[in-house]
Amino acid sequence: MKRIYLYILIIIGAFCMGSCDDMTDAPAYSENEVIVPEAGTAEIYVLNEGLFNLNNSTLMRYSFSNGTQTPDYFKKINKRGLGDTANDMAIYGSKLYVVVNVSSQIEVIDLKTGTSLKQIGMLTENGSSRQPRYITFSENKAYVCSFDGTVTRIDTTSLAIEALTQVGRNPDGLCVQNNKLYVSNSGGLDNPNYDNTVSVIDIASFKEIKKIIVGSNPGKILADKYGDVYVVTRGNLQHGDYKLVRIDSSQDKVVESFNFAVLNFAINDDYAYMYNYDYSSGESSIKVFNIKTELIERENFITDGTSITTPYAININPYNGNIYITDAYDYKVTGDLLCFSPQGKLQFKLKNIGLNPNTVAFSDVASQSVIDENNEDTSEAFASKVLEYVPAPSQYMNTSTTAYLPGYGKDDVLAYANKLIKDKSLLSLGSFGGYIILGFNHAIKNVQGEYDFKIYGNAYYDMYGTASGKLGGSSEPGIVLVSTDINGNGVADDKWYELAGSEYHSDKVIRNYQITYYRPSPLDENVRWTDSQGNEVYISKYIPQTRFILSGMDG
Repeated sequence: MKRIYLYILIIIGAFCMGSCDDMTDAPAYSENEVIVPEAGTAEIYVLNEGLFNLNNSTLMRYSFSNGTQTPDYFKKINKRGLGDTANDMAIYGSKLYVVVNVSSQIEVIDLKTGTSLKQIGMLTENGSSRQPRYITFSENKAYVCSFDGTVTRIDTTSLAIEALTQVGRNPDGLCVQNNKLYVSNSGGLDNPNYDNTVSVIDIASFKEIKKIIVGSNPGKILADKYGDVYVVTRGNLQHGDYKLVRIDSSQDKVVESFNFAVLNFAINDDYAYMYNYDYSSGESSIKVFNIKTELIERENFITDGTSITTPYAININPYNGNIYITDAYDYKVTGDLLCFSPQGKLQFKLKNIGLNPNTVAFSDVASQSVIDENNEDTSEAFASKVLEYVPAPSQYMNTSTTAYLPGYGKDDVLAYANKLIKDKSLLSLGSFGGYIILGFNHAIKNVQGEYDFKIYGNAYYDMYGTASGKLGGSSEPGIVLVSTDINGNGVADDKWYELAGSEYHSDKVIRNYQITYYRPSPLDENVRWTDSQGNEVYISKYIPQTRFILSGMDG
């Protein structure tokens, strides 16, 4: 089969390439430990949100009966992906419900077979997205809050949308307590003008009856067994101004505000297990809070020295009380799932469960799904192989983002780069001159007037602004060349053709430009470079980088 290779030369920043939709089992160097069967638990499901706007959310299933971990369970059965940025998941009755934010739909899955029962579109009357976020249940009804300021009621038998009601701005969590719905209104899309309320909805009439002022930017919200509701207020996310607030549902008013940092939490019986993550320092903490005495019972939940880099989800197994915490690492590589006893001791770890794992669900009944492990597509939408990978200096050198890990040789780096591409993860190419050669397992057709392939990037808009108070961002352009494997030898040694970008014909373009980087001493210093025009500059080790993912449109 003829292959087409794409050569990506980075001019500014760093790029990342993601690829094929088919997830593979964890490689030998990261096999899982022996997993002790969980009491009363047949299977667990982990929802992985993937990366925003890259349509790569996945669902992992682990079976305790046979020790099988299926990384992209939903796709293997339904022959399609979940969609873009799946935010939440829950089991209710015989169905698994997945909230897919960017795709604006609720995926309803039959637990027994793993097959999709229905995709419930969460759209306005004019067809725009409601941006659903979280789901909860009561009396055979599902309730979904959406960023457009609504809560939707869905009948869990017919799977039909029954009604909508209006709440506050950009609701970002909901729970049921005392025959009422409590919805946290974040106002997150209006940063820094956040909302600060929790809407109270009478379930019987499905109308908002009150708004409770709780604090800036409320998020995760849960009910306890004593009639209270706890909500996290996050303030400005950049500064991590988090608090935990208690609402008395009999009075529908705030009765306590706890001045300790909480980003996410889970409640089981008398205990809340709470984690915080400081985005500025990269430090995390996990505490145990006694909701009966209203005291921190343990400052450090983990008692056996187990380390978690970036906690991303916390859920409790309802059948035995074990606490499950996911580790997202740097948000660019596949994460892990760690199971702890209530005493804070690690029971087991599942590795490489997916990209940005955000929710864990537990089932006491084994599914009877039929998975065709040999059903592989003959062509993939995403690039399928890394032929060469040479990143330029960057802040990400010698990290998993560049695949240059300590002790890795050339073959190890290439193997790990291939794994990142196959997992549709991120891969940094560093600063100017870094490049990657990717191969498709099929030819990409050149259709006149149409886009033949895409390079997804993380050009960004800085919503927090700069030190001067001005909003900023980055476009991070690159140079793209293409080649067809005419001689059929699987090597990128055929003629290359540069694609004309937006500035290709500009008289400001400098052609035949060259840069030379110099090895720093010591190695953690800034990197000196000179160019063919006589300039000499240093690259800061803190220079921002950009990541890209590549796909062929006709794959």
